[in-house]
Amino acid sequence: MARAANAGLPTAIILGVLAASGSASEASLIVAAVTAVAGIIGPLVGALMDRAVHPRRGYALAILGLAACAAALAVGVGSWPLGVLMLIAGVAGLFHPMLTGAWSAQLRRVVPDVAPARAYAVDVGTYNVGDIVGPAIVGIAYVYDASTPGAASLEVVAVLYVLAALVLPLVPIPSRSADELAGPRPTLRSSVRDLGIFWRSVALRRSTIISTLAFIGIAGLVIGAPLMGQDLAGDAGIGALLLAVVAGGALIGSVVYARSPIRRIGPGTVVVVTTVGLGVAFAALAIVPSMAIAFVVAAILGFLEAPQLTGVLQVRDREAPQHVRSLVFVAATSLKTGAFALGSVIAAALVEWGWRVLLAGGAVIEILAVVLGLLIAGHRPALYRGTPPDDVLSEG
Repeated sequence: MARAANAGLPTAIILGVLAASGSASEASLIVAAVTAVAGIIGPLVGALMDRAVHPRRGYALAILGLAACAAALAVGVGSWPLGVLMLIAGVAGLFHPMLTGAWSAQLRRVVPDVAPARAYAVDVGTYNVGDIVGPAIVGIAYVYDASTPGAASLEVVAVLYVLAALVLPLVPIPSRSADELAGPRPTLRSSVRDLGIFWRSVALRRSTIISTLAFIGIAGLVIGAPLMGQDLAGDAGIGALLLAVVAGGALIGSVVYARSPIRRIGPGTVVVVTTVGLGVAFAALAIVPSMAIAFVVAAILGFLEAPQLTGVLQVRDREAPQHVRSLVFVAATSLKTGAFALGSVIAAALVEWGWRVLLAGGAVIEILAVVLGLLIAGHRPALYRGTPPDDVLSEG
């Protein structure tokens, strides 16, 4: 539920601002405020979670904080100054990393006996379910209540966060055991110093560069989808449903990958191949003549996203030292969030040129991400820095 709210928040902001003022540029800047702060604060959040005795309390604080911010934006859109709305969005960004990388970093503690490839494929599936539910509910709320300033999009996001807070006590998130707390605990300074693992590990460096740069293009899809719906179907809410279709394709991809993981090549190579495929899918989406064809292409794009993200998580799991797992997961996620913020700013500058330009730019960015990742990371074999899973082959 929390990930559904996270997935729906950017779209809800865009639809809410479009309903209230019609300014896509202002909407992009508010979205950028959320993601920019999340990108900056993420490593600190990860370091704190590595030291937390009771992780559940951090998640509760994050969910309630995000619910309050979504509710405030719902009230303020259309009546409060842009600077105030961006400030509230920035506060939301403080809590955002808790429900992405910091949540995934707890996975091996919750299910230590499940094969990593399967566990992370299922974890990616929860992102996919959230990506379906969030934009779909937001889009339906907008279509149903389009006569109201804000069009109820942000209100339903706030409700999703509240529901997540109510369900959280039922989720088995263990407190740290005596063994985990034994010995010297890492300080914030030592944890941040361990960020050097991103450069020392070739595999981690390559997958992080590719997935981070590729996420710049995703912002063009999130911001361009409502504009596509307005252009091709006469309703921005229909465009928001396109994001749910992308997530639906990703969910199918996650289920397939969980049942039949790719073993002939390493997870890092999977990241490279699928990112190239995403570039092709973006290019196809940029030239579609109708929403019907757009939905088909969006499903294919989503199907490729699942093995890409699963491969990224497997590389992080394999390379991260145990005492800084949360830091590695959240720092990498924060880089992607920061990339999304950059993409939102770029989209704000290009949005007047139309959604086709945004999506074509996304295609170029995906290919450039692969090229730069391979050039910067090199091809030397990666050293295991964490505990290598038995069922994951070395880099192919």
